Formats: sequence, C-alpha cells, structure tokens
Amino acid sequence: MSDGRQLNFLEKAIRIIPGYKGYKGKEERRDNDALFRAMLAAKIEGLLAIAVGGLADLKGPEALTAASGFGRLTKKLELAADKVRFASRGYRGWFDMHKVQENELDKLYEFDCSLTEDVEKMQVDFETLGASVESGTGIKGALQVAIAGLDDFIHKLEGRSSLMVDLQNNTPID
Repeated sequence: MSDGRQLNFLEKAIRIIPGYKGYKGKEERRDNDALFRAMLAAKIEGLLAIAVGGLADLKGPEALTAASGFGRLTKKLELAADKVRFASRGYRGWFDMHKVQENELDKLYEFDCSLTEDVEKMQVDFETLGASVESGTGIKGALQVAIAGLDDFIHKLEGRSSLMVDLQNNTPID
C-alpha cells in the first residue's frame, strides 16, 4: 500500500475521508473542511453510541458505581463532537486583509489529520470498554482509560484554537 514509507498527512486524509480531494484548491477548501469535520464528528458520535449502549447494558454490582462514569463519558463525548463540528475554519475569505498561507494551512490540516488518528485510538479503548461491560468485569478500569483518552483528545482539540489564533495573526500579503 504505502511501499514501506510513511504517508504524509494529505495522503492519510485522502484515504480516510470519503470524497476528500485535498485542501490545495482554494475553491475546494470550504467543502473539504466541512467534509472532514462531519467525518470526524460522526466518528465521535459512533463512540457515543458505544458509551450509551454500554450504559444500557450495565448489570450486576458494578452497574451502580459505573453509571456515573458513563454519564460523564457521554457528556464529554457530546462536548468533543460539538467542538469538532463548530471549530474555527481553516480558511479566510477572498477579501480578508490577512490571508492564510499554504504552509500555515498545511500545519492546520496536519493537525486535523492527527485528530483522526487520535479518534481511532479512542475507538480501541471504547471497544475494550464494551467488552468489559459485556463480560461484567474490569468496567471501572476500562472506563477510566476511555475517559483519560477522551480528556487528552479534548485538550489537544483545544490546542487547535491557539493554532488558529496564530493563523489569524499572520502578516498581510500584497
């Protein structure tokens, strides 16, 4: 597939996001940005479905102690999906005084692709959590791992805002 070499972020994005063409064409940026955002939010909502299903399947002595953790988990997942869905866009208008340069956009899109990889890692944690609920053992530990991974993701996502501020403070071009 990759002939033993690491894929760059754009190649990863093209493979991950159906219909994605790349961020290079200015006229395609808005469509691709929205497409990427929708795909990532859908993946997070898939994790939410696992968490809600896990909460519904809880039974036995661990159910009472784990229920509040699942409540926190679902609230954080909703927050993460909203932060992705409504994050600042990676482009500027045609008539804006300050234009975002291609290399700055590349940094932003590389960051966005790394978010996708983080969500895929969380998917593994959530599948482990689902298996723990199904077996009725290790729920508390699996829940803690899922919450910690989600907290890390949200913290990283909040770092995107500072990257956008850097893009907004760039110097104007002629």
